[in-house]
Amino acid sequence: MEKRLIIAVTLSILVIVTYQYFFPAPKHPAPAARTSGQVEITKEIEQKPYAPPLPAVDEKEFVATTDKYIITFSDIGGAIKRLELRNYKKLNSDEPLPLVETTDPGEYIFSTKDTLNLLPLESRAYELSKKGGEVNYTLNLKDFQILKKYILRNSNNSIELQFFIKNISSAPKQFAYKIIGGAGMVEPHAQDKRLVEVISKVDGKIVNYKRPKNNIIVHPGIVSWVALKTKYFSAILKPFGETMGGFYSMPREDDLIAGIEMRTVTIPAGSVAEQKFILYAGPSKITELKKIGYEFEESVNYGFFGGIAKILLASMALLNNIVHSWGLSIIILSVLLNVILFPLTLKSFKSMQKMHELHPQMEKLKAQHKDNPQKLNKEVMELYKKYNINPLSGCLPLLLQMPIFIALYQALTKSIDLRRANFLWIKDLSMPDAVALPFTAPIIGNNINILPIAMVILMVLQQKVSAKVMGGAVTEAQRQQQRMMLVMMPIMFGFIFYNMPSGMVLYWVVSTILTIVEQYAILKNT
Repeated sequence: MEKRLIIAVTLSILVIVTYQYFFPAPKHPAPAARTSGQVEITKEIEQKPYAPPLPAVDEKEFVATTDKYIITFSDIGGAIKRLELRNYKKLNSDEPLPLVETTDPGEYIFSTKDTLNLLPLESRAYELSKKGGEVNYTLNLKDFQILKKYILRNSNNSIELQFFIKNISSAPKQFAYKIIGGAGMVEPHAQDKRLVEVISKVDGKIVNYKRPKNNIIVHPGIVSWVALKTKYFSAILKPFGETMGGFYSMPREDDLIAGIEMRTVTIPAGSVAEQKFILYAGPSKITELKKIGYEFEESVNYGFFGGIAKILLASMALLNNIVHSWGLSIIILSVLLNVILFPLTLKSFKSMQKMHELHPQMEKLKAQHKDNPQKLNKEVMELYKKYNINPLSGCLPLLLQMPIFIALYQALTKSIDLRRANFLWIKDLSMPDAVALPFTAPIIGNNINILPIAMVILMVLQQKVSAKVMGGAVTEAQRQQQRMMLVMMPIMFGFIFYNMPSGMVLYWVVSTILTIVEQYAILKNT
């Protein structure tokens, strides 16, 4: 395979990975099928500039603890203002991980707002009562009595809200509201805030995130669930009742709010309307989401090659159950993938060697038919046929590795299993393998990432071995190109990979070592 083709394919991979890592494009919901006169599924509603709320001086908090959560309730709105995960810890700490934390009562989880703009549902103080595993908040208004009954369980990462609206007037009354399902999601790393997104299922279709610009984005229809997601965690709200649609907004930069607007109900005098909601708050892990049900696992998205990513994650999980080390699992997976692809790699190298051996004859044909491109192409194809060379065979290993690489990148950067997973000197495979320096250096600061530097050195060695495998039948211009690649490609890879998760770099380092070994073996036996 021509060197420029290798460069082109490699650069394609780098462009895809670099763009996804540093400049994730906003996602747009797929257009819904429409009949004549039907409105678009997505619309934007103008929103006034955000004004921080005045602190509620008399706010009363209540803290409830389960095996899964530490939940801080507020009497303002009778909702959740802080939620911590007991089974997950802060980085470099044994304290429970905060998942939700906000000071705006209108953004508390399960906060309700009257969409008819008649009732102060989200700003009044509710009365607290407790009974066993239930936390109840009651609000008495002129025409309605509101009861929020929270049912807390130890068995899974879910909270159930039973919402009762009693019409205490002497006439039928309409009641309409929207409820917050996700807000104040805590993302400790600034660079990962770009990964915060909303995904919902409306009218049986997955609707992806589109960045709002000082607007509320509304998806009218039957809402199965709406999810607000960080890099590793999700808050997913499931309604049991008729909905108007799902919505989300961004009142402040990198601070999304998601929820559901319920359909207006008419409540007869003296009657009670009951609706129920389930909130999942926990890791974006398919096995955990399946335990809750309601197709929550569909909220996990690993991109275009998601099917491959799930297979790779399942394979690593299986290996981890055997060797009890995520680092070793990545190494073994890299070895297995290289073994599987080795026959194609061998065929590719042999094809490239033959093409380089034919280089003098190719140059002679070019000189003979420089004014007749059609004749030249015919003679080149005859030459390939004579020596049984398929010029495309060298591309196949790279074409197969590209989706695997992209899928593995998505899997390793979003898999919570690697969070706080250590290996050798690496403290966290989901983060760069930063090693503290006794001094502060220019550009890199007081830490240095070892794996990307090792990767650069190994890639230089690989380039040298690869040049030998290709043979000596090259022009002076090609030699200069090889020397340029020897310097530029490893530096470019090192720059791109320097701040990537160490699990990803570990995979690439092992793959590079295996490629060097394979090339040495090919060189020795030819």
